[in-house]
Amino acid sequence: MKRNLISKLIGAAFVIVLLTGTAVHAMGSGKTYIAAEVKETGIVGKVKESGKIHGETDKIYYSTVTAPIEEVNVRLGDSVSKDDVLVKYDSTDLQRAKDEAEIRTAQSEADYSGSVKKSDYYESKYKKALSDDSTYALLYWMYREKGNDISEEEFQRQYNIQCQIDAVNRDIAEKERQISDEQHRKNKASGYGTKGEDDYSKRDIRKIKKAQKEIDKLNTELAELKKQLYVTSMGNVTPAENEELNDVNNVLEDISRNWSETKNEKSTYENYVLNDDEKSAIEKQAELSRKEEEETREDLDKANSGIKSDFAGVVTSLEVDDGAYVSKGEPLFTIETSESIVCRTDISRYDIMNVKVGQDAEVNISGKIYKGKVNKIKSLAKTDSSDKSKVEVDVSIDNASDAAIIGLEADVTIFTEQNKSALVIPVEAFYSDSEGDYCYVISGGKIEKKYVTAGIDNGDDVEITEGLAKGDIVVTDAITDDAIGERAKYVID
Repeated sequence: MKRNLISKLIGAAFVIVLLTGTAVHAMGSGKTYIAAEVKETGIVGKVKESGKIHGETDKIYYSTVTAPIEEVNVRLGDSVSKDDVLVKYDSTDLQRAKDEAEIRTAQSEADYSGSVKKSDYYESKYKKALSDDSTYALLYWMYREKGNDISEEEFQRQYNIQCQIDAVNRDIAEKERQISDEQHRKNKASGYGTKGEDDYSKRDIRKIKKAQKEIDKLNTELAELKKQLYVTSMGNVTPAENEELNDVNNVLEDISRNWSETKNEKSTYENYVLNDDEKSAIEKQAELSRKEEEETREDLDKANSGIKSDFAGVVTSLEVDDGAYVSKGEPLFTIETSESIVCRTDISRYDIMNVKVGQDAEVNISGKIYKGKVNKIKSLAKTDSSDKSKVEVDVSIDNASDAAIIGLEADVTIFTEQNKSALVIPVEAFYSDSEGDYCYVISGGKIEKKYVTAGIDNGDDVEITEGLAKGDIVVTDAITDDAIGERAKYVID
């Protein structure tokens, strides 16, 4: 009876074990641990992170002009279609600026044209004056030569006559000096007019008469010398030569007068002629006015066109409202495309080396799983709120439904490496310390610590490339080095 009862109990226990899928291995006394068997199976690496849904591309729209905003046709979170007009400008000021620019351009071009025409006019007069200047210079030289065209004999005759004139002039000067001396002696003899007639002695009267006689004689000689000077001077040139010289002198006088006037005109005209640099300056001023006019016209066209969306998407930021005055280049809003959706997540420095573009992935949005692929990995790491370096990764989402709303949180799983025939253990059995990776095994009924080389880690299982063999038993229960060498039993979970 007891044997039958025992048999029945053993049978019942066996049934319980079969039903629960748990096998208990009793190998003597010792603590019982939950354990797992090293299996050979396929394994795929996984990187799991959370992220947010975004459009694959986004664009910040900047103001194309400086003007007031007449109307903003969108609000934050609105969906927009391609070519929707999102912002309208008030173009009143730009229209006025364009009209004023057109007037300045017309004035500038008129100034340029007038200045050039005036310069060309005075340049022609300057060239004429320059030509006349050369002509008068040549004429003056010719007539000057003509006036000086005297033969050597005439020159010698004139020289001799001039010598005679000089000699007579010297004689005249001497006679005038002598007359002055005699006059002085006479005045001295007469007491310089202070004596009466009765006061003169006979000696004084003789001196006075002698001096007066000498004066009269000298005056006669002086008159003769002056007559000789006149005759000699008249013999300088012949009447024909004198007439010819007079004609030459008159012509030279006319030439000199006209030449001087021409020089003055040439100087005046030259001041009104624009040089190349001056022409270039006013031409550039006209060109600048034309360019400013073109810019105002372009700004007006941009304002009249407003700002349109380049693609279908969602407004994810909005910086302005109706009536705002914005400057050219000022940011207005951001649109993220809704035509191509991604889950944007940050990968740690430990996992990023295993992530590659093109790897398969899954995105869990509110419980719905979407297939996808890694399509972009940023080349610049960033620091998160806990001061840890992470790299931004975009995972594309295939066939995203309306559940894929931009800004929603999502869980993403990236499938990295794959080995179809690997030795794997549960992640609960895997440990690491300063000496390396290890696990605890039950061998011969005792606990042992074995260092291993790990491969793929998918968060659930770990590939072991060295240190364990298929069928080895690894402890998945919490355990420490204190248990090493103790006897143990295990239950396969």
